[in-house]
Amino acid sequence: MGRKFVTVLCALLSLFIVSSCNSSDNALFTTTVGGNAYDVMVVGDADVWKSDAGRCLFDLLDEEMPGLPQSESYFNIIFLQEHDFTDIVKPMRSLVFFKIDPAKFTQGKVSFKKDQWARTQAIVQVTAPDQEEMIRVLKEKKQAILDFFVDMECERSILYFKRYANSDGIKLLDDKLGLHVSLPHYIDKSKVGEKFVWMSNGSVDVRMDILAYRTPYHDKNDMTLSRIVERRDSLTKKYVPGPSEGSYMCVENEVIPPVERHILYKKRKCTEVRGLWRVEGGFMGGPFVSRSFVDTLHQEVVTMDAFVYAPQHEKRNKIRQVEAVLHSLEIE
Repeated sequence: MGRKFVTVLCALLSLFIVSSCNSSDNALFTTTVGGNAYDVMVVGDADVWKSDAGRCLFDLLDEEMPGLPQSESYFNIIFLQEHDFTDIVKPMRSLVFFKIDPAKFTQGKVSFKKDQWARTQAIVQVTAPDQEEMIRVLKEKKQAILDFFVDMECERSILYFKRYANSDGIKLLDDKLGLHVSLPHYIDKSKVGEKFVWMSNGSVDVRMDILAYRTPYHDKNDMTLSRIVERRDSLTKKYVPGPSEGSYMCVENEVIPPVERHILYKKRKCTEVRGLWRVEGGFMGGPFVSRSFVDTLHQEVVTMDAFVYAPQHEKRNKIRQVEAVLHSLEIE
C-alpha cells in the first residue's frame, strides 16, 4: 500500500531501554512509557490493516499537521500484528487496537483509556462489525483520537517541565500577568513589556519561545482570527525585533494563512490559532500556535503563544514541545 512506517525494530529497542523486565501487568504499570514522542503503535489483523478500513485508520494518524512550513504527519506509525503484541511492547506510549467481528459487535465504537501498562500511556480501542462501520466511526471520532494522543504527549512534557522547572520564569509570568504555567528550565531568557512577556531558550540551533500578553476586551470580535493576528502583529512589531535594524516578527498571511480552532479548555472557550511567522525585512520564519481566552474579571483577552525557529530541523516535535507550556496554563 506504499505506507511509510517507523520500523518495529526501532520501537522495540526504545521499549527495551525503558521497560521493566518483569512481565506482570502490575509491574509494567510502574514503568515509564516507551517509544519516541509522537510514535503510535497500531495493533490488529494484518488483512484488515491492508483493507480500506486499515487505510482509513492509517490516513487518520498520518494526516498532515497544520501550521508547519513543510509536510509532517501527526504521528509516526508502527504496525504490529496481534500475535506479536507481547509484554515487552505493552508499555508503548500510544496504542491503537482495532478489531472487526460481526459476532461480537453490532456497531462501531471508539473508546479511550489511560495508564493501562505504563504511566501516561494512551490507548484507543476501535471495534466494529464490518469495514464500513469501522470507517464510519473513525471518521466520526477522528478529531477526538488526534486530540487524545496529542494531549497525552503534552501531559508527558508538562511532567518533565515540573520536574526540571524554571522557577524564576514561572514567578515572572505570575507576577507580571497573573498566569500560572509549568515552564521548562531551558526557557530561561526573558523580555518584559507592558502586560507582555517574551521568554526564550536563546538557542542558535533550535529556538523555542513563549509570548504571553493581556489586551483589552471590547466585544466578541476580539476573539476572531483577524483580531488575534492583528494584536499579535502589533505587539511583536513593538517587542520582538528581527536581526537587522527595522525588522520585526509578523504573521505570514499569504503563503500559508493561519487557521483557527475553537476549543473548550478547562471549561473556558478558547480560540486556538496555528500558522507561520516570518521576519518583516529579514529571512527568518517558522511555526507558531497561540491560545486566547477572555478574562471576564479584568475584561481582558489573555493570549499565550509558542513559536519555533529551527531551519535545519523538522518542526513538529519542536513546536509541540513548547506548545505544552500553553497546555499547562492554570485558569482560575
